[in-house]
Amino acid sequence: MMRVFSALLLLLALAGCAGIPGTGKGKEIAGYDRQVNVIDTQYLHQMDRTMVGDPALASYVQGIRGKLEAAHGDPCDCVVLVDSFGGYEAYSISTKTAVVSAGVVAQVDSEDELAAIIAHELGHVYSLDAVKGMFQDATIFAINAAGWAAGAGGYSIMLEDYVDDVSRGLIYRRWNVEQEMDADLFAMDLLVKAGYSVSGLKMAVRKLAQYGAHASHPSSAAAVCAAGGRRFDDKRLKACSKIWTGAQDSVYQDRDSRLKAILAASRRLTSEERRRVQGKAPPRFASVDYLFRMNNLVATDAARLRRGLAAVERMSMPPSLEGNVSVTNRLAMAHRLLGDEAKAQAYLARSYFSPNRTVWTFAQYYRHLSGSRDPDLVRRTINQSHAEVGPNQALLPMEAYLAKRHRLPGIRLETTGRCLLSLVGDAKTLNLCGEFEKRADAGGPAPW
Repeated sequence: MMRVFSALLLLLALAGCAGIPGTGKGKEIAGYDRQVNVIDTQYLHQMDRTMVGDPALASYVQGIRGKLEAAHGDPCDCVVLVDSFGGYEAYSISTKTAVVSAGVVAQVDSEDELAAIIAHELGHVYSLDAVKGMFQDATIFAINAAGWAAGAGGYSIMLEDYVDDVSRGLIYRRWNVEQEMDADLFAMDLLVKAGYSVSGLKMAVRKLAQYGAHASHPSSAAAVCAAGGRRFDDKRLKACSKIWTGAQDSVYQDRDSRLKAILAASRRLTSEERRRVQGKAPPRFASVDYLFRMNNLVATDAARLRRGLAAVERMSMPPSLEGNVSVTNRLAMAHRLLGDEAKAQAYLARSYFSPNRTVWTFAQYYRHLSGSRDPDLVRRTINQSHAEVGPNQALLPMEAYLAKRHRLPGIRLETTGRCLLSLVGDAKTLNLCGEFEKRADAGGPAPW
């Protein structure tokens, strides 16, 4: 027993040592007046999202943040990132990082509305809410595991829907209603001090309720998920993903309560402060316009997806989005769904060799490397994955397979330790590790 215990301690230490290069450090990025936290960018990559590397856009958004900080009188020591998502969404990752989506910048009617969204997220930052609501990484794994269970090709083709639901669950369930209300009232006071209109906050709340939660027919989703026993077809997997991630349980859905609280609090403002009108719209950014128009890839049938894809590919990609993995991932996925594997692989090749790759990118690359005869390339890729997305439960069974098949003893020991540690609260990962390693022993392809 002592030998087993000692071995587990050793494996735990090795698993910890195989952590994230640069953990806790920041990096200089053009357009940002402060360093961007590495771990926070990894969090984005776990949701298959990336930062928009547009210096002009970054500088504009940091300018609004700086104006709000000055009005508050206490620096937040944080940055506001713009992510690649084309919907209307905002969230805070940590005490160092808040995020607004490209879709928010594309759709706000005024700078006041954008400032209101940023001010709300700063409310979470100043209140240290991120420390109270820890990341729900197990949710990310649950959806990816379900994708593997769907059978060959299921993971690669259907993951977009589940990553989308995962991100909603992560974003909309991290705070409770009281924290959301407090952040709204903090934002209202901060906007007034900074010279913005409270109407921007009201508009933001309405749009977040309409576009952010995407929740409808929860009972229907529950019924579909409950049916079918252990069999997971596409329809049931999508329904279950909404239940598992809590994508339909958004605190943002209660729009009327939020607006009522804002209206009640605004009564203490002066008449001039209450009636202040919203200013002009933000400037246009080519990167934001392109990402927003990628919403054409959201389709319910092949014909519509084909038209949307053609429209996107007719556009010129802005230089600031060259190498953006979220863009090439989505284009690859669209071509794969339409059955054009050659074009899908062409876009995936661009994703494979771009910086700041995502979990989905590495899952595809691992699949590509499974038949490689270059163990050093496999080793480097796994190490790069840990640097760019962090040691991730969703990728662990694949890494265990690659380490065993390509005879990588150091990584093999590390993946074994992480798989064994999954005994605590995550037996699915342990089972998948065993399944993938059996395939590696047999010399066959992993059950992607």
